[in-house]
Amino acid sequence: MKISLAMIIKNEEKYIEKCLASVSDLVDEIVLVDTGSTDNTLDILRRFPEVFIYHYKWDNNFASARNFAIDKCQGDYILVLDADEYITEGSRKVLEEIGSNHQIGKLKQENIFEKDGNVFTSSIYISRFFPNSIRYKGAIHEQLVSNLPRKEMKITVFHYGYLHKGKNTRNIPLLLKELSNNPDDPYYYYQLGKEYRIMKDFSKAITCLRKSYHLISDNDPFYNQVILELLQIGKELTDKDTFSVIQENEQRLNNVTDFHFYKGLFYLDFCLKHLNEAIHLLPKIEESFTACLDISKRKHIEYLRGTGSFLALYNLGVYHEVMGSIDNAQRYYMESARLGYEPAKKRLAVI
Repeated sequence: MKISLAMIIKNEEKYIEKCLASVSDLVDEIVLVDTGSTDNTLDILRRFPEVFIYHYKWDNNFASARNFAIDKCQGDYILVLDADEYITEGSRKVLEEIGSNHQIGKLKQENIFEKDGNVFTSSIYISRFFPNSIRYKGAIHEQLVSNLPRKEMKITVFHYGYLHKGKNTRNIPLLLKELSNNPDDPYYYYQLGKEYRIMKDFSKAITCLRKSYHLISDNDPFYNQVILELLQIGKELTDKDTFSVIQENEQRLNNVTDFHFYKGLFYLDFCLKHLNEAIHLLPKIEESFTACLDISKRKHIEYLRGTGSFLALYNLGVYHEVMGSIDNAQRYYMESARLGYEPAKKRLAVI
């Protein structure tokens, strides 16, 4: 089986070499499509004579550019990466097993991002290995068009992309255009809502996410992400409809540490802002963060690293500190700090 790497690139001088080095043992062919680099990306690529480089006039459509790259590939199977990613775990054998079973392979993408001065890591499985006959659709957050079974692979990539600033100004117009053509598509409402949340435009975010939640079906692969986004927005707005979202998804997301974590944050903020009417919710704060720790001891799903460990411990510390139980607060902060969480170390220094 011949495997081709297909990538679209633009101004990737910081990352391109590391990306290509990480994949050299996995693929037989590397096809790169440049959409208008003005930095040293193309000069760097001249050091790689084995790489096939093509040029594509950018037309604000990621699917079109990716499909152009695939069209240039000779491989039986296509591996797709972005230049600001590099493989940290995986083998050729894993890819060949997916190919022999005529499946689509989902690799684990670990995303690094910054929030409130702290760096976090989240992970998600995305479909990136597939037969050459399959193509993408969608101008942004493009998706593969195929009914082939999809399987999680033991292939992990590290992604720097969410440290980049200013993508909202590019992404939001493209998402709005897609929604004008597909007004009942829950996926685009979800992506648009997430973009607005990142921009801290919470009123627009919750409108889009509610629309996605209304339109989504139980088997949509991004269902969990919609719920987690709604909990985060609910926290920011102390939105009472969030109680219904929690109740409707308690069973479905019971093994997801992030669900209980964001639920705990929502209860905590709601109680701080509406204590008189929400005093009965105080026990639910501790229950939620404790559930994160309990769930992490068995098979579970964790998207944001730490929701089943140091982040839950830290917020248990916050809860007990607010409640005046300083001894318990110190104990939880110490446990979180031992796992390397810097904000816990800072709290220990002041209480």
